[in-house]
Amino acid sequence: MKNYVHSFIMISYVLCISKALAYQSPTSLRQASILFVEDPAGWGVATHPDPLWHGVLTSIVGPDGFDWFGPTEDPYEDGPDLTTMQQYDLVIWNNYDHFDAPTLTDDDQLNISSYISGGGRFWLIGQDAIYSNVNISFFQNNFNLETFIENYVFGAPSTHIQGLAEAAGNFFHIYADYWYLPEFYPDDLTPNADAHHIIKDTEWTYYPGILSNDSLTSFWAIDGRDPNPYSTWEQLVQDMIGVFLPGVAETVTKIPVQKLQLHISPDPFVYSTIISYSISRAEYVSLQIFDRMGKHITTLVDEFQTTGSYAVQWKGLDTNGATLPSGVYFCRLAGETSFATTTIVLLK
Repeated sequence: MKNYVHSFIMISYVLCISKALAYQSPTSLRQASILFVEDPAGWGVATHPDPLWHGVLTSIVGPDGFDWFGPTEDPYEDGPDLTTMQQYDLVIWNNYDHFDAPTLTDDDQLNISSYISGGGRFWLIGQDAIYSNVNISFFQNNFNLETFIENYVFGAPSTHIQGLAEAAGNFFHIYADYWYLPEFYPDDLTPNADAHHIIKDTEWTYYPGILSNDSLTSFWAIDGRDPNPYSTWEQLVQDMIGVFLPGVAETVTKIPVQKLQLHISPDPFVYSTIISYSISRAEYVSLQIFDRMGKHITTLVDEFQTTGSYAVQWKGLDTNGATLPSGVYFCRLAGETSFATTTIVLLK
């Protein structure tokens, strides 16, 4: 596996990167919605704060919409405590390519578990979180992980990522830009019945990201480094934030938008259900169904529509007219500048 001389690397890093460059934990909270935790423990990227995440969050929610913690410089350095995290609606915690010792300290794991159990929304990113000896029960209990395949690709300099389900979109290229070893070592994650896949590696056909069905927690075993096109990456992050915090991702955008509304009745359903929605302006509209794996099932609407209310019947069939098995499906309505996603439960 990764046979590095950890002590040499850590000493070299400390000598090269001054502690004066580190962002410190917020001492006066601004009531921002999001806390981003840069927790590379010396691995991560060379420039701090991480320009990729700082830039995309600034673009989506504005400079006053998030606070920053880190970067951490030591594998045993704790991240924000429970009291700090409880000031925020969403915590995005990134461990980057940190693999030396547990990526999360014992205190971190306890604080994160307590934050989530109290209803906090949490997005964990760490390609070596499992490899680093964080107990698998932590991921099972907090992120609805069932099983995993570790390092489905070993040392890839680049790959492709595509959003699925609520975050469905086009794939984009990512290129590892970690300061010491610019390579990806992601894991394939299989969710239990209370979660589903949210991203796919389309180059290797694995799934390194899952999201709980209640939209409270997500775990990614890969990060969107050096994305191309950047706009697709930004849209994926905006969709994710919109899943966690409906409406927040639209408060600061280049084009003011209002999230569309979807209504499903009955839900759950056995034979058929009616999907109702309204649009406030004439625009091109698509209404699609996806399964828990993010696979496209069928398109119910794909046309230009005028302002008004609409209702579409879905009988639980795929594009070819085949009957689908019982389970959780996702309905995504998208206009030209806005979207909405909801779950549909089919019982057969």
